[in-house]
Amino acid sequence: MVAITFAVMASIIMNVLDTTIVNVALPHMQGGLRANVDQVSWILTSYMLAMVVVTPMTGLLVERFGQRRLMLGSVAGFVFTSAMAGQSHSIVEMVIWRFLQGLLGASMVPVGQAILVASYPPERRGMAMATLGMGIMLGPVLGPILGGYLTDDASWRWCFYVNVPIGLTALFLLARYVPEGGQSPRPRPIDWQGFLAMATGLGCTQAVLSLGDQDDWFSSQTIRTLAVVAAASLILFVWRSLTVDRPIVNLRLLKNRALALGSMGIGLFGLALFGVMVILPFYLQEHMGYEAKTAGLVMAPQGVGAMISMGLAGRLLNRKVNPRAVALVGIALGTFGSYLTLFYNLHIDMSWVIWPGFIRGLGLGFISIPLFTIAFSSLTKQETAEGSGIFNLMRNLGGSVGIALVTTIISEYTQVAWNQMGGHITPYTPILTTVLHGRPVTAASAQTLAQTLGQHAAMRGTLDAFVFVFWGFIIMLPLVLLMGNPKAHRSVELVVES
Repeated sequence: MVAITFAVMASIIMNVLDTTIVNVALPHMQGGLRANVDQVSWILTSYMLAMVVVTPMTGLLVERFGQRRLMLGSVAGFVFTSAMAGQSHSIVEMVIWRFLQGLLGASMVPVGQAILVASYPPERRGMAMATLGMGIMLGPVLGPILGGYLTDDASWRWCFYVNVPIGLTALFLLARYVPEGGQSPRPRPIDWQGFLAMATGLGCTQAVLSLGDQDDWFSSQTIRTLAVVAAASLILFVWRSLTVDRPIVNLRLLKNRALALGSMGIGLFGLALFGVMVILPFYLQEHMGYEAKTAGLVMAPQGVGAMISMGLAGRLLNRKVNPRAVALVGIALGTFGSYLTLFYNLHIDMSWVIWPGFIRGLGLGFISIPLFTIAFSSLTKQETAEGSGIFNLMRNLGGSVGIALVTTIISEYTQVAWNQMGGHITPYTPILTTVLHGRPVTAASAQTLAQTLGQHAAMRGTLDAFVFVFWGFIIMLPLVLLMGNPKAHRSVELVVES
């Protein structure tokens, strides 16, 4: 069991690491790929979007290929696309390879979870899932640190090349220790119409959120067209999911209140987690002047806090502590950690980044495991397998939408702040006369003034993005309160089987 656990963990850590390791390198990639903030955010959103599309199909793929072959194929493809992403020389090329990375890596976490469930006896599965969760959260710890050092000491391209040795190690361990399993002699048919509707709807929605700000939203014919296609495709997807016998995602299960509210909660969880992981690198490097490695080090405590609290959450749930109580503690910590970010400015001490991040990380860890437990507590074993598709879909979708919304808020509200503050500055403004000591405005002083104004406008936009994340935690509170108390004797067992 130890060898199997290590093999699965190596694969999953590589997958999760690839999300967080890139964040610190984004400002450097922006220059190397000649892209703006909105365009470079697609490096993250394309990866998340691909995972959203493929994750619900994991069960069907396992039935056709088996857990072992699917895992080996996913890791091998992930290693290849990582190497190709590292050699990209344009933003379009990078986005294509990142999308393929997400397609191939989407199945790693749910399949790895299923392999571990099959390998451990029921009485040890709770701790096995807590160990897996801690491994998943290792990415937010190692990612920013490793990404910072690789970016400063080598190149941002090594944030992708580093996957090659890790992936080859994982391939060797998987091929040697992981047994066959999960393949069905009569696999279920795939609802291709529903799949295409889902992929088109989510892809167009993501495009609207990511491109809307730079294209002036619905004044653009392209945005209007994408919005119409997204709405029509999602309506078709919902209709197919509710009417066909074997849908890609069985939305009928959302009649279960716990699963419906838990899925909404994990979506907000993804929004908060990935939203912060986008805001901080640009804030620390562009506005605070940190090097990439320094930014990575001060971001890492959030992952440390999440690892600690996920381990504690696993132990508490195994001791039959009410999952709602654990989740509420997590929401309180996450909200407080996010509240502290609302006081950020251009001159804060490093400790103001480290401690709020650590507190927020503690909250994230205490939220995720209980949400899994509560959401699946009233489902049968057959429903649990299908409910997992909905749950993972919402987690990835929340992260993808969160990235798009955060970058849009920063861009749009930075411009709003620039207009508001700049509108009060004229050659006759009293404070301007005082600052310039009565001297006339020159080209040099105007340039300095514009630079200062731009910094403060960007800080305003960043604070508005932090407010958005803060309210994401607040909205989780009523969702958890409405979920009800799960059956204690089934909660952990069912969550790990998902």
